[in-house]
Amino acid sequence: MVGAHLTPEEVEDGKVNDAYQPLYHLKKPNDCPQIEKLCKTEIIPMAERSKFELTRNKFLYLANRDVAICESRTGRPKEAEERYQKMFDYIKVWPGTDDSDYPLNYRLIGEARIMQMRWKDAEESLEKSIAIFGEQIDRALHSDSEFSRNEHSKNLKMSDAWARNLLALAYFRDGRETEAMQTLEKAYQEAAESSADAPMIQQIIEAGRVVSDSLGDTTAQAKWDARKPK
Repeated sequence: MVGAHLTPEEVEDGKVNDAYQPLYHLKKPNDCPQIEKLCKTEIIPMAERSKFELTRNKFLYLANRDVAICESRTGRPKEAEERYQKMFDYIKVWPGTDDSDYPLNYRLIGEARIMQMRWKDAEESLEKSIAIFGEQIDRALHSDSEFSRNEHSKNLKMSDAWARNLLALAYFRDGRETEAMQTLEKAYQEAAESSADAPMIQQIIEAGRVVSDSLGDTTAQAKWDARKPK
């Protein structure tokens, strides 16, 4: 009999996961009303009622992340930021602070703060994100696992590159153009070394052109104009 040997925790985890399944297919911005309704009325209450710490925190993290992304997409960055902050409590249990979602959450907070034009606060969160990504990249590159040294380190570099791109925007808006230029250079190098797609690299290049033009740095202008996504 299927499921006869499952523990009570596995059974409960499966029930909440079944409720969560439709969200894997709801990823477009116009799906947000459906996403928020499902999370707030079904998944989050189910997770909160869970007797098991791992199941409870896992699905509270996943569902709140989906809601927060929708809040950002639909012009509610303050609400999104508050929800991302709350999610640190869940992350500690699942997926854990060694997971890339930990620095990613700092990045998402930074992005929400940029949307509110709170440049200094955004810089603080994004700098934290980059510092943690840096530690994770170093561990991956020195791992005994070939997967960690290759695919995983590239994925981490790609996420770090985007955090640096956002940080450069915050620096630029804060009047720190030199720091923005230095940050974009590192973002470009990491994106080029990682599995970043052409549109992402192009966005970093466009940002580099804007900042170099603002600085009036002809050498930097020529360098960024010559760059193209691979």
